[in-house]
Amino acid sequence: MDNTETSFKCVISIGMRCFTDIFLKKLELKQFSCVFDAIYNTDISNIIYIFENEFNYSDIINTETIDDLNIKNLNKKHGYRTLHKLINYKENNLIYSYHNAFLPHHNLNDIDDKNHFDRCFKRLKNIKILNIKTLFCLFFHPDYSNDTDVSIENILFLNNYLQNNFNCHLLVCKFKYINKNYNWKTIINNDKLTYIHINNSSHIYEDNEKILKEIFDYLNINKLLLIKYNEI
Repeated sequence: MDNTETSFKCVISIGMRCFTDIFLKKLELKQFSCVFDAIYNTDISNIIYIFENEFNYSDIINTETIDDLNIKNLNKKHGYRTLHKLINYKENNLIYSYHNAFLPHHNLNDIDDKNHFDRCFKRLKNIKILNIKTLFCLFFHPDYSNDTDVSIENILFLNNYLQNNFNCHLLVCKFKYINKNYNWKTIINNDKLTYIHINNSSHIYEDNEKILKEIFDYLNINKLLLIKYNEI
């Protein structure tokens, strides 16, 4: 991976929450925004659905436009959010849908937010068309909030999709404390997938900084070879 021709040119978050994006940014591995940075996913199939369909605006609900007193109060307290009818959504429970919003930090009723995601999807298309070597990162915290574990079967399912569509490697990190005497452990490691258990349930970057730096060193990521915002 030290060779320029085989080194990663992009490091991109694909979920499950914004923690992956935050970690990559603090590690100075994020060079530009991409589609999944701030999306909240609860299921691997949702990630693949967005890869395949982008945003179908007929499925999008902007909380700014919902005429419901509870939602209006939540908007005032937390800000406008974007819901997706097929992801984390219950038609008869708007409060649940708000708190589990597909886009908790963006309001696609705002043209600037909409244009932001249009640019993100364009970058993703360019990465695919140009066959750019990419490290996709999926981090999940089973003990955070109501989040659940991700099975190895689903990880392999996602990896198979990515390998069929991109020039890539998938890094999966599971953050969960167990009573074992190690900081992190490789569960799967081959030329297409690296799956690592980090023996720490914290979603705070500083609690994971040392381990994350060790992992990305292990993967031989060369920051100098990562393409920048204006190159994609």
